[in-house]
Amino acid sequence: MKGIIAVDGGGTKTEFMLALTTGEVLTSFTLAGTNLNNVDLPTAFATLEEGLDRVSTTALKNKVDIAGIYFGLAGGVNGDNQKNVYKYFKGKYFQNIPFSNAGDDLNSINVGVKDAENGIAVIAGTGSNVMLKKDGVVLPNPQLSGWGYLFDNGASGFDFGRDAVIAAKNEYNGTGKKTLITHMLEAKFKKNVFDCLKEFYDVNGTKIVASLAPIVFDAYRLGDEVAEQIIDNQVQNVANMVNFGHKIIGREKETVVGLCGGIFSHEYDTL
Repeated sequence: MKGIIAVDGGGTKTEFMLALTTGEVLTSFTLAGTNLNNVDLPTAFATLEEGLDRVSTTALKNKVDIAGIYFGLAGGVNGDNQKNVYKYFKGKYFQNIPFSNAGDDLNSINVGVKDAENGIAVIAGTGSNVMLKKDGVVLPNPQLSGWGYLFDNGASGFDFGRDAVIAAKNEYNGTGKKTLITHMLEAKFKKNVFDCLKEFYDVNGTKIVASLAPIVFDAYRLGDEVAEQIIDNQVQNVANMVNFGHKIIGREKETVVGLCGGIFSHEYDTL
């Protein structure tokens, strides 16, 4: 039997999958995040190697010959990341096996709109990204997003978490409305939100801020006006990107939109 190893690395988690070329999935599991924009290479490599060891054990047990491997990692094409990942894993693991690696954006377009001739894939996890497919061809990154969590604004976990902290800040300093979000953040951290700044700016701050996203949705379900505005703003950001993406593809072309990632999966009933 022949199989394929696929890896999808994001800011919060990394999914490993071993599937037969017939489509049957033999194993799928998640480990820690491997976003190369905020995880150093040694740490990310250690996670990837742990996952590969587990997948390889399953392949050996089931007598599966690996026909190819693909790593789609957030931040995978920034700077020298693509070259460094390829050199390390090709040399150590995949000398005699076809191997390629790039960003996680290709994962979203290939899964989110895989059967569409024209498609727009929006991924919203810890960070966000948008990919386009026109006439069956994936377009080079149109830079609608993919700028990283600091600069993208596309309904990612980080976007919602950051907006939650801003809402608390604005309530504290009197420039914003009272909101349940402030109370919920204080209950989570058991202190004033201002006193959490060191944690937010720490090396793991991105994950911490992104983990606050559910608070916005919980507050919204309780009728909080500020939470509703945050959600409306982020949905509008996504709509703007999708609309511009459709313009690039061609307004006259029927286009499928695929929404991928943890935010859309967990909050589909709200968004």
